[in-house]
Amino acid sequence: MKPILLEIVTKGITLFDQCSHCKVLFDEAGIDEKIYQKEIEDYPSELKEESIKLSQWIRELIRLYRHRLLIKLIDAQSFLGFYKSLRHRIRTYPSFIVEGREVYSGWEKGRVEEIIDKYIKFSSLKVPG
Repeated sequence: MKPILLEIVTKGITLFDQCSHCKVLFDEAGIDEKIYQKEIEDYPSELKEESIKLSQWIRELIRLYRHRLLIKLIDAQSFLGFYKSLRHRIRTYPSFIVEGREVYSGWEKGRVEEIIDKYIKFSSLKVPG
C-alpha cells in the first residue's frame, strides 16, 4: 500500500541554522548555538507554543500511522507554502492537505485523523493494476 500524503502548511520558526550555507559561514566565524537560542527567543510566545503543539501532534500521527503516512511540512512563508495557500484557499494555519485533495485548517485532531482514515480505507479498497 502506497502511503497517504499529508502536507502540513504552517507558520514556522526559521533559523539561519537551517540553511546549510549559513551554517558553514557561522561555524567558520565561530558563532555558536547561543545565536540560534536568541533567534528563537525573539519569536512571539504564541508561535513558539504552536510550533511545540504541532511538533507533538506530528509525532503522535507518526506513531499512529507509521508506514501508512508520508508527512511533508511546508512553511507558509515559503514559495511552496504561498502556492499551496493560494491553490487550496488556505487562510488559517496549520492546514492539513490530504493527498492533494482534502483540506482541513485548525487544531481538531479528530477531524484530521478522520480524513486520513478515510483515505487509508479508500486506498486499501483499490484493486492493483
